Amino acid sequence: MKPLALRSRKLSPTESRNPRSLALDTMPVAEAVQLMLEEESKVTAALLANKSLLTRAVRVVTRAFQTGGRLFYVGAGTSGRLGVLDASECPPTFRVAPTQVQGIIAGGDVALRAAVEGAEDDAAAGGREVGSRRVTQHDVVVGIAASGMTPFVWGALDEAKKRGATTMLVCFNPHLIIPRAKRPTLVLSPDLGPEVLTGSTRLKAGTATKLILNILTTLSMVQLGKVTSNLMVDVNPSNVKLRARAVRIVRELTGVDEATAVDRLKRAKWVVKDALHSATH
Repeated sequence: MKPLALRSRKLSPTESRNPRSLALDTMPVAEAVQLMLEEESKVTAALLANKSLLTRAVRVVTRAFQTGGRLFYVGAGTSGRLGVLDASECPPTFRVAPTQVQGIIAGGDVALRAAVEGAEDDAAAGGREVGSRRVTQHDVVVGIAASGMTPFVWGALDEAKKRGATTMLVCFNPHLIIPRAKRPTLVLSPDLGPEVLTGSTRLKAGTATKLILNILTTLSMVQLGKVTSNLMVDVNPSNVKLRARAVRIVRELTGVDEATAVDRLKRAKWVVKDALHSATH
C-alpha cells in the first residue's frame, strides 16, 4: 500500500518554531512555566473555534454505536498512546465491551512504552491493522496525526475507506492538502500554533488530542443513556473506589441510606442500572 500523496501549503505549525520560546534554554524557570501554561491555554480556544465540527463528530460516533458499530483510534507515538488510553477507559466508565472502542498504535503494544523505529512510516501496517479487525461500514475510524502526514495513519484510513467505514482525521496542521478522493468524512484540524519545544507534539497537540477524544467518547456515551444527570450510571465497579462511587450514585438518585444502596447493588451483582431499576419497582 502506497502512502498518500499529501502536501502542506507551508510548514506545519507542529514543526514550526515558536517565537515566544526562542530563549527557552536560558529562560528562568518561573518564566518558562508561565510561558508553557499560557501556550497550553490556547488549546481550548482553538477547539472552541472548531465546535461545530466536534459536534458533528460526536453525532457520527453516536450513530455508529446505535447501529452496532465500533470506534477505532489509530495513531503513532503520543497520538497512538492517547487513543489507547481513551479506549481503555471506556469499559470501566461506561460498561461497554473492550471491542467497542479500540486504540491502534503503530508498532503494537510495545510502542506504548518505547519508540518503535520506523513503525509510523509503515502505511501497509496501518492497513493491515484495520483489516485484521474486520472493520465494516458500521464502524468509525479516527486517524490521529499531529502533522497530518503519518503514513501508518493514512494506511489505516485508506483501508477503512475501502471497507465503507466512516473516517475522520484529527490533526493540527490547517495547511494540509488532502486529495479529494482520499479525504476522510470529517477533518478536524485546529490551529494550535507552534509548540514551545519545536516539534514536541506531546505538548499542545497532545493536550488537544486528549480533549477531543474525551469529547467523542464521553458525549456519545451520554447520548446512549449511560449517564443520568452527570452520574456514570453504567460504571463497572471493579475495585473499592468504584464500588464506593456506585453506592453514592444509587443513594444520590434514590435517596436511600448506605446500607440499602449496598444491598440493592449486591442483589443486582453491582450493575448500577439494575440496582436503580429495582429501587423503582
